[in-house]
Amino acid sequence: MPDKPHVCLIVDNPLRDLEGLVLLGRQLAAKGVTATLVPMYEQGFDVPALRPDMVLVNYTRPNNADLIKSYKRAGILVGVLDTEGIGGKNPDQFAEMVKSVGCTDLVDLYCVWGQAQHAAFLRRGTVPAALLRATGCPRYDFCASPWRAALPKPSVEPGYVLINTNFPVANPRFSDGSSDEEETMVQAGFSREFARQFVIDARKAYRSVLETSTRLAKHFTDVQFVLRPHPFENIASYDALAELPNFHVRQDGTSLEWISGARLLIHQNCSTAIEATMLKVEPLSMEWFNTPSLRLDAATQVSRGAESESDLIELVQQRLDGRLPPITAETEQFRQQIISDLFTAVDGANSSRVTTAVLDAIAAARGGNRGTPKLERPSLRGSAAETVRRILGYKASSALRRSYSAPENERRRLGKAFGPELVNSVLQRVCAAAGDGRNFVAQRVTGNSRRMSWSLSGASLRLTEAS
Repeated sequence: MPDKPHVCLIVDNPLRDLEGLVLLGRQLAAKGVTATLVPMYEQGFDVPALRPDMVLVNYTRPNNADLIKSYKRAGILVGVLDTEGIGGKNPDQFAEMVKSVGCTDLVDLYCVWGQAQHAAFLRRGTVPAALLRATGCPRYDFCASPWRAALPKPSVEPGYVLINTNFPVANPRFSDGSSDEEETMVQAGFSREFARQFVIDARKAYRSVLETSTRLAKHFTDVQFVLRPHPFENIASYDALAELPNFHVRQDGTSLEWISGARLLIHQNCSTAIEATMLKVEPLSMEWFNTPSLRLDAATQVSRGAESESDLIELVQQRLDGRLPPITAETEQFRQQIISDLFTAVDGANSSRVTTAVLDAIAAARGGNRGTPKLERPSLRGSAAETVRRILGYKASSALRRSYSAPENERRRLGKAFGPELVNSVLQRVCAAAGDGRNFVAQRVTGNSRRMSWSLSGASLRLTEAS
């Protein structure tokens, strides 16, 4: 390319997404791209000020539709790497949910995780075929060589039994309660009836997992258990479990990091069950209190199902004794099919595929091969917010927001913050695993003019190669 392209990567939830996006940023930077990690809540300030060639947003949803429209009107290409890439009950439902938002006709690139989503997007006409790429998700590169070597070591001695929970609706970290979570589901495209039933069932399942976890810890007193809540769950609700002598509750690190050190994974409807199969750790599913509204077929079907608490105890005992029967050839084939359908491949190349897709999209736009972009006006509310950001700058706008924003919104913002120390610790591991002798560091973007510095949040981080 004639000059160095610039790509902004939007980071939604650092606990879940940061390591994969750092790896992607490093892959882009190694190809000569200026890569900048932008916190999701600061993108409305930083992306317009930085004016990259492309912004790779974390999804297309009603809450970022106005931002996408403003980026397009500013001449910035919009790509999507959806952090909720296997959301919904099946690929067609996911494709329809994305289509219903109404922003996909504005994007210049859409990277889906797997082959089933790719096919569903084409069937539903969600995104034009020329803009759609099945790339996989960069965070799953850490399941394969060479990037598995970059996984950090868990803070608990390996060999524990891991319990992953998935109850952000019943046990929310950032909102005031389940009613807010129900409303969020409706806004995301689910029916009111489904959302309400989901909340009811999730509350019951959450209580059942608490009870089962307690009984497991008391039954297997010489085994260490680790419970890892969903990143959007309130960890304090598990304090009683944390007081048990052989129980640890952790919300730090990535799911892959914790699965890699586990003997078993116990879950209900958690997509980390598929991650466990990628890492050759057996997942057990608590099926006796599962429901149709909660059930995620892929997570259930890759797992060994326990139909009662006694079944679960027996399966755990079999694994501890080294006598867990091998899975059938049919189950192994199904697991491989699920990985292809939902994640493309476990080959360590997802970040490379996204990098190639991003560079191709930028090259196509520079070559005039994408036609005239559609320029759609943001809503009145979106236009007003954009005007406030432009006139007041970051500090004054943030002070104004804090004066009227609900406390849970501010907690959500703080919970999604990340700094250069964290990113550089990931970069050190990734660069060591890459084995190419190239080292990159992350530095805060402060702007090269007074006007730009006034507009920027100071929270975005740019990757540069160390001399």
